[in-house]
Amino acid sequence: MPGFLLILALLFAQRSNMLQLQEQQALMYANQVATLQHAEVAATQTLLQQLAYQPDNLQHHGGRCPQLLSNAQHLSPSFANFGLAKPDGNVTCSLSKISGPISIADRPYFQQAIDEGTFSIGEYQHDRSIDSATLNFAHPVYQHGQLVMVIIAVKRLSHWSRSLSRLTLPQGTRVMIADHTRAIVAEYPYSTEPLGRAVSSDWPASLSEQAVLLNDANGHHYVYIRLPLLAARGELSIYFAFPFEAAWQQTQRHFALVLSSFFILLCLLIWLARYRLNKTLLLPLTQFRQAIAALAQGRTLDLTRHTMPQELAVLGEHFENMAKVRLQTEQQLTHKHTELQTLLSALPDSYLRVDTQGQVLAKHGNLVQQGNTLSELFPHHIHKRIRVALTLLKEQPQLLLEYTQGENQQGYEVRVQGMSHGEEAVIVIRDISHRKRQEEALNLAALVYNNSSEGMVITDAHGYILDVNLAFVEVTGFSAQEAIGKTTAILNSGKHDRDFYRQMWHALNDTGRWQGEIVNQRKNGELYTEWLTIDTVYDEQGAPYRRVAIFTDITDNKRKDEQLWRQSHYDSLTDLPNRTSLKKHLNTLLETPGTSLAILLLDLDHFKDINDTLGHYYGDQLLAQVAKALQSLEQPGLTLSRIGGDEFVIICEHCRTQAHAISLAERVLKVFKQDFILEGEHCQIGASIGIALSPRDGDSSELLLKAADQAMYQAKSLGRNGYACFDSALRQQNEQRLVMLRDMRQALTDAQFVMYYQPIVTMQTRQIHKAEALIRWQHPDKGMISPGHFIPLAEETQLIHQLGEFAFQQTLQTLSHLQQRHGAFQISLNVSPVQFNAKHTSLLKWQEQLHDANLQPEDVVIEITEGLMMQGEGRSQARLGQLIQQGFSIALDDFGTGYSSLAYLKQMDTDLIKIDKRFVDGIEHNEDDLVLCETMIMMAHQLGLKVIAEGIETATQHELLKQAGCDYGQGYFYAKPMSLADLEALLYNS
Repeated sequence: MPGFLLILALLFAQRSNMLQLQEQQALMYANQVATLQHAEVAATQTLLQQLAYQPDNLQHHGGRCPQLLSNAQHLSPSFANFGLAKPDGNVTCSLSKISGPISIADRPYFQQAIDEGTFSIGEYQHDRSIDSATLNFAHPVYQHGQLVMVIIAVKRLSHWSRSLSRLTLPQGTRVMIADHTRAIVAEYPYSTEPLGRAVSSDWPASLSEQAVLLNDANGHHYVYIRLPLLAARGELSIYFAFPFEAAWQQTQRHFALVLSSFFILLCLLIWLARYRLNKTLLLPLTQFRQAIAALAQGRTLDLTRHTMPQELAVLGEHFENMAKVRLQTEQQLTHKHTELQTLLSALPDSYLRVDTQGQVLAKHGNLVQQGNTLSELFPHHIHKRIRVALTLLKEQPQLLLEYTQGENQQGYEVRVQGMSHGEEAVIVIRDISHRKRQEEALNLAALVYNNSSEGMVITDAHGYILDVNLAFVEVTGFSAQEAIGKTTAILNSGKHDRDFYRQMWHALNDTGRWQGEIVNQRKNGELYTEWLTIDTVYDEQGAPYRRVAIFTDITDNKRKDEQLWRQSHYDSLTDLPNRTSLKKHLNTLLETPGTSLAILLLDLDHFKDINDTLGHYYGDQLLAQVAKALQSLEQPGLTLSRIGGDEFVIICEHCRTQAHAISLAERVLKVFKQDFILEGEHCQIGASIGIALSPRDGDSSELLLKAADQAMYQAKSLGRNGYACFDSALRQQNEQRLVMLRDMRQALTDAQFVMYYQPIVTMQTRQIHKAEALIRWQHPDKGMISPGHFIPLAEETQLIHQLGEFAFQQTLQTLSHLQQRHGAFQISLNVSPVQFNAKHTSLLKWQEQLHDANLQPEDVVIEITEGLMMQGEGRSQARLGQLIQQGFSIALDDFGTGYSSLAYLKQMDTDLIKIDKRFVDGIEHNEDDLVLCETMIMMAHQLGLKVIAEGIETATQHELLKQAGCDYGQGYFYAKPMSLADLEALLYNS
């Protein structure tokens, strides 16, 4: 074997020397080529340095390069171009003609030359001066210590590749030159792949300057080398790949030939040795192995009939005698083992026989079948305890352990018992899960009993106390010693009669259980309420054995429930029944057949002014005094409630006539004739009362309260501080309102609303470039409905937001259509104050929708009323200001009918005012109306505003307003509101 290893080592050494020789030869070639290329780069650096030292000869004008550069190119024809650049990167001259200004400020080599003040090498680039792939060089030129220009030298990459092709290299050699970005700038032999590609596409990654033997993609062997050409930041690297395939194959063939000859000789020697060994030793040993196998099966095999050496024959005779003795002993042991196995199977425990090292020698039972080692059979901590016990068998031959295991927390008991010789031990494992569960249940029951927050009492069948827990002591005040031995009567409060306890015992005797609420007495005499549950425990004969009572003190909960009920049914300020209590009481009265009653709903007049001027504190004081004054009217059958805010309701039972109810209302109004004192100040306030009668005006609390509420608003509309009775007219008006509201919701779903447009003409030329969008309701049964009928209800119910959004969307479509066909056009759209003042509105999204429709905000005029401008600095004013900032035009509608404040006209950036029709109607016959119109027109023009006159119906009105300087007119004289189709026809005709 040592000779074999020595021969192998010599073969591998010879192979390694051959490979190392080839690598050294490749490195020699690489150094020669690298030296030549480095010399060319060094020559370039020298040339540029010499040129840079002659700054006077480099001065030039008019974009023509100095003669010095032309001479340099003539002397060094390998350069494709020379140029000069300012420090800012702009090229001032180039020997090759350039088509326009060129800046090289973004070239890293240019910045490097300026930053470091020395020669720099560029990277692969497509030079714009000669329109070719190049590698550029730069050198800064200084004059009097100042940087004045940078010399740029340009070499075509094709020149460098041709210079590589002139080298004498072994056949198959590949050479590449790459810039500092690892982009190929020259290669040999020339490839069809473009220059500038990454080195990694053709060469292995992470090459060092040492020769490395690697395989290419085709499995051919090459020696790869990388050497630097210039150790600068813009360095160039040269890569070599020398073919190694022929030398590699020759070395491998020589190595394989020698190695195969050596293995053939070795195999021949091994065969001869095996033949002699088999004849003298292996065959007799096989016969012995067969005899041992037969002995293991309980039979003998005659070895003397086989031919074998004398020494082995004597050994065979002794083996036969030993086999006979062993077979007899095994038969006896088998009988004893059967007896022991039967005994162990009858026991519920499992056992192990182990040695002191913890090795399992034998096992029996279901609990030890899941593993073959102690670590597999026991948890880690139990396994460690057993191993310690096994080492201490002689000093402590016994050990008892308990542990739990598994998700079900199975319990086990482990007994370790050492054998008499002290070298082995028996481990007995017993499942004690059932016993553990019983113990745990008892412990848990005791834990719950002693630590429960609920009181517990255990009595015998006759009610004598046997035991109590700590919660019982805390709740009742009786200690365990004071309670045990007495009956539960010690807790009797006297609040329950004999029938109560008789029913309790009857339930216990019949069902064994009673549960309910009971009032008991503590030791100190204090009463408390508890929720009590009593269960009966029976003996084996089914007779009551024990009774277990569990109770919870619910006194605080009862008190809180009463407080919550009070808070939910009574007003905290006036201590009067609230709306919930009122409805319950009213529903109870109405459920009684033949009930007749009256509802008086009163609302304080101008109560908001009290809160706004004096504050809510005094407002609350006034409400409390009003409630106290109204309570002075109380009589049998009269109930007073406060249902919210400043609204009170009086229920008058057994009121059968309207006259009776009116009499009560007059008594209520007399109450408000007195003065109310607020912090020493006298205050007077009135009330409006709505009266509803049952069953005439309704048979439910909701209907009656609703009827009274409507009657109350009727009283306010009649001048306040009075009363009104609900009648059929109010009912009809309310029903009509509900029908219109329902139809309006359906109209929004069924698209019954349509847009009409009334043209607005220029007064001087009567040309139409504007129109006002007016919404109409085309009802399927009632025909066309004017906005004056449904807009107020829409504003009241907030449906105005959906109507306003519908009108705006229709306006967008109309604007887009008209502007495409007729050019510039503007549409006015009325916007409700409700839309401005709502918490959530889509007004501020209109600009985005106009942008999506390719329209401008000034194409839409938003018409507002004077009332909106009077709302101060609130939400409406803020949103109006935002719309103006977005570019919308604003028109003040119905000017002259409201406040007509010049201050607000100046404050808000209004574009137009619209003179109301009421002023226009009288200008033909009423000089005052004409003067008013002329004044408004002049005032608007002085403020820079345009004026639209509404409701022009005659030629005379048109001429008068035209002479007054009015800008635009709108009215039936020009056109009525019309559909989009009619408007288009009018525009075509005009």
